[in-house]
Amino acid sequence: MANSDDGTVSVINTTNDTVGATPITVGTAPTWVAMFPNGTTAYVTNSGSDNVSVINTANNTVTATIAVGDEPRGVVVTPDGTKAYVVNTLDGTVSVINTATNSVSSTITVGNTPIGVAVTPDGTKAYVANLNADSVSVINTTTDTVSSTITTNIGTNPSTIAVTPNGAKAYVTNNTSNDVSVIDTATDTAGTPIAVGTNPRGVAVAPNGAKAYVVNNGSNSVSVINTTTDAVTSTITTNIGTGPSGVAFTANGAKAYITNTGSDNVSVIDTATDTASATQLTVGGGPLGAAASPDQGDTVVTFQVTATGGLTVAVPTSATLSGVTPGGTATGQLGNVAVTDERSLADASWVATASLTDNFTTPGGSPITGSAVTYTPGAAINPVNGPFTAGTAGTLASTRTAYSKTSGSGDNSVEWNPTLDVAVPASAVAGTYTGTVTHSVA
Repeated sequence: MANSDDGTVSVINTTNDTVGATPITVGTAPTWVAMFPNGTTAYVTNSGSDNVSVINTANNTVTATIAVGDEPRGVVVTPDGTKAYVVNTLDGTVSVINTATNSVSSTITVGNTPIGVAVTPDGTKAYVANLNADSVSVINTTTDTVSSTITTNIGTNPSTIAVTPNGAKAYVTNNTSNDVSVIDTATDTAGTPIAVGTNPRGVAVAPNGAKAYVVNNGSNSVSVINTTTDAVTSTITTNIGTGPSGVAFTANGAKAYITNTGSDNVSVIDTATDTASATQLTVGGGPLGAAASPDQGDTVVTFQVTATGGLTVAVPTSATLSGVTPGGTATGQLGNVAVTDERSLADASWVATASLTDNFTTPGGSPITGSAVTYTPGAAINPVNGPFTAGTAGTLASTRTAYSKTSGSGDNSVEWNPTLDVAVPASAVAGTYTGTVTHSVA
């Protein structure tokens, strides 16, 4: 967005509709912006300093300044990116810039007070709106000469031009007669103008060619033209700021951005519903021209992440403790217990517990309960994507924490080899005691 009062260019992120923190300083009274076909470079006309600023869009810095004619306004880059046409309002000329060298290769004389310029998609013609001549000059871009001048059915004070994506029509805003002329580019003739709002300024055609948006500076509105019927289908007034001047579509056509010169902000229109957002974007002073990078169309991308597994615990099927006499302690390790978490969660928390679900018993003897059984988790083995925390040693009189993960995200796993100590009563009978230790995780 060219901010004419500030000598800056504001950059809007079209994905989230936020304005960059630092505007780009250019020349005096910047007026219009044109984007290189691949979006790498922007050309900004500075009507107060009679030059063009060349911006590298990757880092938003000015890489060159090109002197042109008196009070440059409209600017357009050819589809092949080899030339930029700059309209010089006060000397009635068009400067042709060689974009490879960023120098003026030729100067073309057109009508009185040229303002806007547009080029056909095939790059063979450039159309120039001559404000005070009530005419449109047609430039042959191969020879860079005026091939014809259209006057019939051009309204009063034509200012800006937009060509349809198929190249069949050019729409010209007539600032004082409050209408839009439609040029048949095959014959370079204009039909009956279309009535719009007061003082139409900017015009742009949607990327799919279905609609043309005309910005009405005097009535704070946007007229929407059906390009098939060339009739106004709706007029947008709600949430349009003061003195709207320019318009630019995103590459996918989902949004249109309207520069409001009088209120120093930008309205964002949803082109599916032709309604403007209640929130205007604050930019610099006196925003005029706008251009959207071709590589910044909004594509909403979705994909599904499916966890490869769940939260599981694996344990040894059996373990044997040391032999013992009555009154002693049977001890031994159970073997590796492993928790594997494949839930792919942002909050990958879990707690693994141990409990004695079957008391230790032998035929003819009294059961040895969990209060006599001490469980010690031991150190972490093969930890992946921790941290993990071992539980404290203690009896299995009730369920106790063996290991846990209380922070972190994503898939993870850990093993440990717990030690079991069983205090055997002095009254215990001889025999083989068998019990069941159960591990759970959740």
